Amino acid sequence: MVHTAFPPRDRASQTAMQPSPDTSADSLSVKFWGVRGSVPTPTAANQRYGGNTVCVEVLIGHQRIIFDGGTGLVGLGHHLQHTPCNAHLFFTHTQWDRIQGFPFFQPAFIPQNHFSIYGGTAPNGASIKHCLTDQMLQPHFTVPLQHMRADLSFHTLSDRDSFHIGDIQVDTLKINHRTEALGYRLTWQGHSLVYATDTPTEQIDLELLKFADQADLLIYDGTYCDLTYLYETDATKTATQPWETGIEIAQKAHVKELILLHHSPVQDDATLDLLQTAVSDRFPTAKIAHEGMVLHQRYQGRPV
Repeated sequence: MVHTAFPPRDRASQTAMQPSPDTSADSLSVKFWGVRGSVPTPTAANQRYGGNTVCVEVLIGHQRIIFDGGTGLVGLGHHLQHTPCNAHLFFTHTQWDRIQGFPFFQPAFIPQNHFSIYGGTAPNGASIKHCLTDQMLQPHFTVPLQHMRADLSFHTLSDRDSFHIGDIQVDTLKINHRTEALGYRLTWQGHSLVYATDTPTEQIDLELLKFADQADLLIYDGTYCDLTYLYETDATKTATQPWETGIEIAQKAHVKELILLHHSPVQDDATLDLLQTAVSDRFPTAKIAHEGMVLHQRYQGRPV
């Protein structure tokens, strides 16, 4: 995939270097609108990698698929608000950093738009519709979900579901039994993208290995850490770091390209620069995601 290998040094250069998304039927584009975990961190120290929480847009064939609705969804909404929009929004789970942008998603308030919204069942048994509705009720928010005038359809998913969106096959896998998070695999024209975040790092999940097998792109939750010193060189520290687990999965599953995201609020640009160096040394096609990063691949002439 063609991509921006390292985050730009300022916002102006970031905007200039991004290609326009290609929505032709023979291409796949991925754009990262938010890469942070837990809470937005719009500080000077995080300017290059970005401070918005997780949101990833995939343009695959003629379909727009959005993974997670963190605060990055707000920027995506501004980008889409003047164009009629039909999209599929997949939530991995409903912790705050994955849903906090949804109430501010402007295209959902525009009547001619349509959004199919997917997610699993929360640990308390609530559906994705219930969770998104609750966060927009008083006293948490002033405008209820019912004021969204777009056509919204909600779909509750389970572990190992499989279905199609046009000619795209979507498969699910429960990747975290504590949060009930789902991973997603998109398969289209013989190519595949796996989105697996909020993953435990204690050991390799054999089912996730199978799920990611031969994927062209694996987007993995492999950076989150509350203590930046874990990424400093120190021979006395032997604990497995999250990115090491991600690389081991990518290697064993024969993944072509690995993107790591879900950065901790305490991981500033300098810390993530060091992490990028360590990751590249171990897996040359692995990258640390930054806000505004675009991956693009055209498959013209490839067999379906």
